[in-house]
Amino acid sequence: MKTLLVGLNAKYYHTNLAIRNIKWYCQPMEIDILEMTINDDTDYVLYEILKKMPDVVGFSCYIWNIEKVLKLCEYIKKVREEIIVVLGGPEVSYDAENLLKANYIDFVVLGEGELAFKKLLERIYNSRSMDDLDGIAYRKNEEIIVKIKTDYVNLDDIPFPYIDEEISDRLVYYETSRGCPFRCSYCLSSLDNRLRYATIEKVKADLRTLSKMGAKIVKLIDRSFDSNIKRAIEILNIIRELKGDTVFHCEVNPELINKEFIDSLKGIEDRVQFEVGIQTTNKSTLIKVSRNPDVESALNGIKLIVDAGIKVHVDLIAGLPGDSFKSVANSFNHVYKLNPDEIQLGFLKLLKGTDLRKNADKYCIEFRCDAPYEVLKTSTMSYYELHELKSIAFLVDKYYNSGRFNKTLNFLLSFYDEPFDLYKSMYDYWESNNLFNRRHSLNDLFDIMYKFAVSKRMDSELLKDYLRYDYMYSTNNKAYPDCLKDLHQKIPDNVKSLLHNDEWLQCNLPMAKNMSSAEKGKNISIGFFKHDILGESNKSVYIVFLHLKDKTYCAKIYD
Repeated sequence: MKTLLVGLNAKYYHTNLAIRNIKWYCQPMEIDILEMTINDDTDYVLYEILKKMPDVVGFSCYIWNIEKVLKLCEYIKKVREEIIVVLGGPEVSYDAENLLKANYIDFVVLGEGELAFKKLLERIYNSRSMDDLDGIAYRKNEEIIVKIKTDYVNLDDIPFPYIDEEISDRLVYYETSRGCPFRCSYCLSSLDNRLRYATIEKVKADLRTLSKMGAKIVKLIDRSFDSNIKRAIEILNIIRELKGDTVFHCEVNPELINKEFIDSLKGIEDRVQFEVGIQTTNKSTLIKVSRNPDVESALNGIKLIVDAGIKVHVDLIAGLPGDSFKSVANSFNHVYKLNPDEIQLGFLKLLKGTDLRKNADKYCIEFRCDAPYEVLKTSTMSYYELHELKSIAFLVDKYYNSGRFNKTLNFLLSFYDEPFDLYKSMYDYWESNNLFNRRHSLNDLFDIMYKFAVSKRMDSELLKDYLRYDYMYSTNNKAYPDCLKDLHQKIPDNVKSLLHNDEWLQCNLPMAKNMSSAEKGKNISIGFFKHDILGESNKSVYIVFLHLKDKTYCAKIYD
């Protein structure tokens, strides 16, 4: 018999860890994997599955792919009824009974899949009864049988998942632990509080292999990387010893961050990135969703990470019980002032199996019936307020998270009492000018920012200098936005000649000293600024921008 495991990823460069783990855990059984994306044509995916002539097809199911997976299951059965269809993953583990009412699904694997799926395949291959098998749900005659899992796989028994693969251009997922020590009522991870760890020896061997294979980014999917500080530091020391430039993305709980952990990051600031889910700073809401209300510790943990020079992404959630438009704004302000690299303002999803979904009526939460089950309104937040926050989140992503408008945003913030007030004002401008739901190029975003600021009666010449700096710093594109085209473009010969003066280059841009004239022409640009926005001088200034692969360098030349 032949088994095919299918992963429909959100994007083409993602990898599905679950189907790889199962494939290698079940060896020597004959198992192939097929990875495609939710954006691929459904008929094309169907054909790719069926042309492999499988006897068993297993799908890895999540909120982003479940609708497409269910369509494929139906079509597979209509074409080849004898194929056994198995679903697994977080999106189906807590809704097995409803799913099995459809005649095109044969089995659902509940929870983690390696052990249960292997035993299921053994019984299918040998035509044995399922009566003594835990961790699965299935139909028996007209009855639906749900057998909750009773055991867990030993993580050390799962082989290295990326055998004989080219992963240098993929986002690689890896786990060193399972389970979560916290009980957040909106999160599926809260349903599994039994923490299990792979041994440090296995983690070390696997991370070394990933590094040698040329992985660019490895995302550790441990639910709380720093739940065991001592162990987390051991893994950071492993990362420190690795050759190459692999970057590791980890999710951390900011309340657990301490000086010992921060000290362990020294020297590997460019090798790690952290994601922090603070969600809200409203203490009463944190209590309602079973989170620690120690907001001060959480904010201090984020500050420690930012001050340590680590790239950090902070998550907020709008629509939580008790949160209002004003309290979300307050949470945003608290986080924004810490200056993280990215702020994601997300929206509550009522996931199947979570306590919050079960108690949605208690908080008058209305949500979409289809995946991803996003909140529509609550007792303290209207639909219209949530929609406005969603538009503000879009602006935060385009302007703040892009990292392309840093100087301009800091300038604009000086005119507002709080960061959220700026983005609310930008939202009002975009909404009144019907700018949402259109495609905007980078140049468009600069032009819109300029028009918005001018509408607020800000100094247009100073504003242009900030915008010009941000544009020239973030891109080497010489096709300037309309708002910047009227600035001085001609650079005097005495300024340009400095780019060929080794003494000046050594003092100001040593990275360019040994570049050829062609390389300098390609990578260097010079802009004229009426205001010295990088210093205290009142003089006009030329700024030289050197664009290298991972960083832009600047040097000033006074007029």
